[in-house]
Formats: sequence, C-alpha cells, structure tokens
Amino acid sequence: SDLWLYHWAPRSRRASIKRLGLVPGSISIDKAWRPPYVCFSDDPLLAWSLSGHFHPEVEEWDLWAVWHADVKGWEAIPENYRHREGSYIKEFRVYHRVFKRHVHYVASRSQ
Repeated sequence: SDLWLYHWAPRSRRASIKRLGLVPGSISIDKAWRPPYVCFSDDPLLAWSLSGHFHPEVEEWDLWAVWHADVKGWEAIPENYRHREGSYIKEFRVYHRVFKRHVHYVASRSQ
C-alpha cells in the first residue's frame, strides 16, 4: 500500500535533519528527555496534533515525510478508543536512524 509517514520538527532542527536525518535519542523539545525513537503519523494533521500542537512556544515548524518502505520496522501505537470507522494507528515509533536520503522536506508552518 502507499504509505507516507510524517514528522514535525522545530525549524531550528532543519540543518541537523538535512545533515543526519532523523535520529532517535535527540533531546526532546522541552529538554526533559531523550526519546529512544522518532515519532511519525500517516497523516500530517494527526502528526501535528501529537507534537507541534503541544508546543506553542516553538514559532516555526518543518514537516518531513518518509516513505514507509525506507523505514525498516516500526512500532504501531493504536488510538485508545474506537471511531465509527474502526480503530486506527495514531503513532508510528521508529527506533533507528532514518537516513537523510530517505527524509523529504514537505512544508513549513508558523504558530
């Protein structure tokens, strides 16, 4: 199936992402921890609601996309409740580096 995975990151991380790709263990936005994974969603709006939505202090954001076949394995985190259409995966956690050649810049947004 056709599946793009989306990740929002602060604009300040653009140079690092272009140089290294997406790397688990990077310091969180609130500087509170180093998640051992990179979070994705299969929908840009859902990805926003899981990240940028919670950080209004970050003024500029970049949206990145990765083709599912370029990610070798992920953990799917389902939503805790069911919609009329059925349950869905709210988050994909990738525990390894996604190399820069597989990470595509999509768009930017400001708060």
